[in-house]
Amino acid sequence: MGKSRTRDVSIGKFDILATYTYAQALLDGWAEDQAKQRGMVAAIMGAQMRLGTRTGREHDDPFQAEKERAEKKQKSTITAASFDRLVAGKMGEFFGDVFLPMMKQLVQAGLSYAQVKRAVDIPSRWGAKISGEQFRERAGTAIKDDTGRDSRFHTPDSRSGS
Repeated sequence: MGKSRTRDVSIGKFDILATYTYAQALLDGWAEDQAKQRGMVAAIMGAQMRLGTRTGREHDDPFQAEKERAEKKQKSTITAASFDRLVAGKMGEFFGDVFLPMMKQLVQAGLSYAQVKRAVDIPSRWGAKISGEQFRERAGTAIKDDTGRDSRFHTPDSRSGS
């Protein structure tokens, strides 16, 4: 069997940020192609920020400015096909069967991208990866919490309802 098997899938922060942003955009009502583009732009710009590259603000539309900068960095146009090839395609069936549905649940539960990274416990070092099985278990734990949030993200006041 190919990459559709959970233990064969390798998930990095790029994949998580691209898919988190894609899921958020879908839930916000964006068309699928536009949501995928947003996911790719966020992941590319996130990688640039990690490297200390400054983002440009010389454009009226911040998303369009970031998209142009990301395209310049990639030396190609960012399209929905880019997302399909670089994120969804490398995960095979796991992406549609497990990764995207669980990411949508995490977004719907109100977790930020930083909280999702903590929930799935992906190491902070550059190039760190987790397996599909690790993602499934860790994301599932965050989703199962009856408040919709992993208990690691609650302050003492938020648990008591204050």
